[in-house]
Amino acid sequence: MARISHPPALPLYEPRELFRMPVSYLPSQIDGGAFTTPLNFRDSPFQLLWADIKLVASLLLWIPHIFLPLKTTSSYSELYPSWMNMRDLALHVILGTLGTIFLLIVVPLVIAAPGVASAVFVLLCCGIVWACCIPLRAKTKVLNSKASLDEVDVRPEEAWVFVNGVTAGEHWLQANIDLLSLIFKRPVVGIHNRTYGVVFDLMECLVQRCFSYSTDSTRITYRHLKSVLQDQKITRVVCVAHSQGGIILATALDSLFADVPSGSFDKLEIYTFGCAANHFNNPARFVPPPHASGPSNATTLPQHRTPPEVGLIRHIEHYANEHDFVSRFGVLHFTRDKLSNRFVGKVFENKGHGGHLMNQHYLSRMFMAESSEFLDQVVDIDEDTAILRDEATGKQGGVDIEPTNIIAGAPAVDQGAGPPGRETSSSVAGVVRGETPESHAGGAGDWDHAEEYRRSLQAQRGKTVRDLSRLWKYKGGGLPKD
Repeated sequence: MARISHPPALPLYEPRELFRMPVSYLPSQIDGGAFTTPLNFRDSPFQLLWADIKLVASLLLWIPHIFLPLKTTSSYSELYPSWMNMRDLALHVILGTLGTIFLLIVVPLVIAAPGVASAVFVLLCCGIVWACCIPLRAKTKVLNSKASLDEVDVRPEEAWVFVNGVTAGEHWLQANIDLLSLIFKRPVVGIHNRTYGVVFDLMECLVQRCFSYSTDSTRITYRHLKSVLQDQKITRVVCVAHSQGGIILATALDSLFADVPSGSFDKLEIYTFGCAANHFNNPARFVPPPHASGPSNATTLPQHRTPPEVGLIRHIEHYANEHDFVSRFGVLHFTRDKLSNRFVGKVFENKGHGGHLMNQHYLSRMFMAESSEFLDQVVDIDEDTAILRDEATGKQGGVDIEPTNIIAGAPAVDQGAGPPGRETSSSVAGVVRGETPESHAGGAGDWDHAEEYRRSLQAQRGKTVRDLSRLWKYKGGGLPKD
């Protein structure tokens, strides 16, 4: 069923130990046949934009939780009372005010009275915003971490890359990559996604993900990742993205999948925090074999779908706080409420927690401490959503679909009644209603896969975040076993 959730009363504090909430875990989407389609390739950009505007409007009360809880003792945290942090926060208050004025006054004024005077007024507002952002801009678009690694054997065959999110100026980006370097004991390269304040950054997010618009940061990310992926001396590329950086990374990957040899992606790993993207692609490594009883040709539908680990990128993980506005605007919405949308990767949702800041609310809380409450939590597997997503994929790929439509690349999906607020199909609705395997046109083969998938979910019960997460294994200079 669709999740019904309301913003908690302000202020939001850390949950008490007695009422500690679990970590919700959604296994990676299994889409070996690439039967799902990213939303930005299914609807017109203007339809997507209108849907996103309505989504933002429904989440407005969550916006204050971007900065909550406020309390911190780490000098790396964005809200630590240092001079540079206080300066950046003051600038963001000014930029947020200007952005609100722009939306509530300037835009209606231009619509009501278009002309030279309105154009001059818009240019004046943009000029003021640009000037206020000067102290937040990095002198270079690519930064390097400065954390001391003197006692660590640095691995030159590894490349760690970070793409920052909304509201991050040069100081916060430097703190982000320094803390990443300190936790994982690797040098980190930071690609600066420049900020124009929370309101204008949010507007840019809408344009980026609805129109697949490549900003300057997206192009830099594309070039940098292409370079390290094709560098024969580098055997491991770990890319971390936060917030809007998830949109930038997802857009860059869409181009890289077309331009870089598939074997190069063996070395790439993706980890996001508070991801704002509306899709996350990971093309299949191979096409499932044709149905055993049918003719061996390209028009035959597969009886069984491919196993889980078939994507070009072998490891993708998304970390999100339940009360984080951007997570609810991005990864949490587009993995749980849009079932047939392609959003690949494990999702760890820290229930009962808010905050969107990379260092203060994600890295420090989840990975900084020696004994992490987050990592030691037994996960609560979201089996209902996992099964519904898997069934929706099967519906698009092999149930009640004409083979000619598969070849044309535009399968006709029968949309049926399902849980409110979710994008679903008739096969999904059938599972909810408890229909028998014989009632599905896909036959026993399709149903056997569903049973097998349920068993795989059951095998993960009782595991902790530490058991299922790969990123934490890099902590302190560690190296996961492949």
